[in-house]
Amino acid sequence: MSEQARPDERHDWLFWSSAAVGWAIVAFGVWTLLRRAGATKPLNFTVLFIGIAVAHDVLFDPAVSLVGRLGSDLSARIRTVVFVAAVVSGSLVLVALPPLIGEAGDNASLLPRDYSAGLLVSLVVVWGAAAITVAVRRLARERS
Repeated sequence: MSEQARPDERHDWLFWSSAAVGWAIVAFGVWTLLRRAGATKPLNFTVLFIGIAVAHDVLFDPAVSLVGRLGSDLSARIRTVVFVAAVVSGSLVLVALPPLIGEAGDNASLLPRDYSAGLLVSLVVVWGAAAITVAVRRLARERS
């Protein structure tokens, strides 16, 4: 008698169709990277890609684990606010990272701005809004 696969181990049509679509997107990205090598600079991209992966594994992942461990004492409502602020912050950093560390190349969508100042202001706004939300929730909880 064979054991049934756990739900997370089953590979049905949804898994395989998602995998096929994902690999098609990856193949298109690599093809575009190589086809437009003058604009995309594949060697620079590869170094950046590996650098981001290493930074994620060495810096970001341990930091998130530490924050998660420290945040386990917080209430669920506060954890939700902190989680949303962290996701928005991460997204902002990812958007601002290429202009901060590299050259614009032929990317006409990059505006001539001070991306470091813009990122700093954006992060202050996000975490300020998170702090205000937590304070308002605590005030509302104390009044009721």
